[in-house]
Amino acid sequence: MISVKDLRIAFNGRTIVDGIGFFVPEGATLVLMGKNGSGKSVILKALSGLIDYSGTIEINNVDIRELYRDRHRSLSDASRQFRVAYVFQKGGLFDSMNVFDNVAFGLRRMNVSEESIETMVVNSLARVGLRGSEGKLISELSGGMQKRVGLARAICLNPNIIFFDDPTAGLDPILSDSIADLIVEIKQSLNTTSIVVTHDATIARKVADSIALLYNGKIVYESDSGAFFSGSDSYARQFLEGDIEGPIDIF
Repeated sequence: MISVKDLRIAFNGRTIVDGIGFFVPEGATLVLMGKNGSGKSVILKALSGLIDYSGTIEINNVDIRELYRDRHRSLSDASRQFRVAYVFQKGGLFDSMNVFDNVAFGLRRMNVSEESIETMVVNSLARVGLRGSEGKLISELSGGMQKRVGLARAICLNPNIIFFDDPTAGLDPILSDSIADLIVEIKQSLNTTSIVVTHDATIARKVADSIALLYNGKIVYESDSGAFFSGSDSYARQFLEGDIEGPIDIF
């Protein structure tokens, strides 16, 4: 489970996240939505120990400042204990490596044997529909295939926590839907606790157990998926319908 209390993040004196809190039960998926610049991706980076913050973030009742005491531990011991994976918005893949080595990257940092890596990488690629692509370079892949490689790299770690940063950005509706299906399948098969950042209401409806809407650094509405899409809240309704009029300033 993930517990966040009074989270505050600022850059160069500008407050990006202003005292928010939320709770994600084990095995549940929280979707973060909001305008560009509302702090969604920044929250994921704080949860991953990549940036400084004030407040409290706990994963499975352990403060992540302890979990990520140093960068080396966050890539080795911490991953073994909590198995946290991050799916980057733009893939975060290494152009100089082929598909196999990209997916194997985290496993090698954890000193997994090459024999085990071979099996784990092939199985992960098969789960995302890319078996047989191990030797391809990233430049040879479509945008959708690159997203799937990023997913394969994440699930290769057999994580119980996954952070998805806008996993369908730049994809057409059909490819986006297939990525959403994979996110749901991963959750069901691995019982992952997940946070998904997205602007796509269709994807949010498919993957979310609960949804939090951010505006001006705060969560202005949080509910289960059904209530969020019911139109009962003025913030959620304006965001989903794209209205100019409403409590959200469009500029």
